[in-house]
Amino acid sequence: MGQINSISILSTSQEFGNDKRDLSGFHPIGGIFIPLFLLVFMLHAPVALIWLEIIPFEYRFHLFFCFLAGIVFYCSFRRYGLHELGFRTDNLRSSLGWNMLFCAVGAMGLYMTYKAGFLRSRDQNFLPYVYIFYIFFLGPVQEVFFRGILFAEMKRAQILDNRWILLISTLSFCFLHLIYRRPPLLLMALISGLIWGIIFTKWPNIWGIALSHSLLGALAIFLGVI
Repeated sequence: MGQINSISILSTSQEFGNDKRDLSGFHPIGGIFIPLFLLVFMLHAPVALIWLEIIPFEYRFHLFFCFLAGIVFYCSFRRYGLHELGFRTDNLRSSLGWNMLFCAVGAMGLYMTYKAGFLRSRDQNFLPYVYIFYIFFLGPVQEVFFRGILFAEMKRAQILDNRWILLISTLSFCFLHLIYRRPPLLLMALISGLIWGIIFTKWPNIWGIALSHSLLGALAIFLGVI
């Protein structure tokens, strides 16, 4: 009888321990939402430091490299798959088509806004290598983060409603442009981020959206608005 009671108590203790682990898994602060909070903080903190002028605006690209190093470490820790981040070819044609259409419309809108005087050019001259750097590196990296990594992390956090995914990614992308202190540019970033997010939701492909972002960003650099 004593042996039976001991087995019963032991099994009850094990079930209680399992229930405790299960309950802790549903706690949003100590569970699946922590990586998402950390990811958003890693993005917003450098932008806030520049916006508050704690770090000079001229060092924005230097700060970006530090941020990129943190992202590389974060990605290695989270073990993302290439397909999960949108490095795909099965939907490449549709992605390229819609992204190039938006790129053409966005380029006309950016140029018209600039010519109307809503976006003033900065007194700066970039060397040709800056455009190469932006088109082949900086633009694609932003898309890998804002669409690829951020979307993948929100899906891992079981945020399955596309409206919330679009809202968080769009506002985060818009927040990045706060350092330029130009409301028209901020509005254009908001619209661009929303459209890119919609396209990526329908056709999750990094190649098409990175090309669109890089070309529009290069035009903005040429006009001197960023």
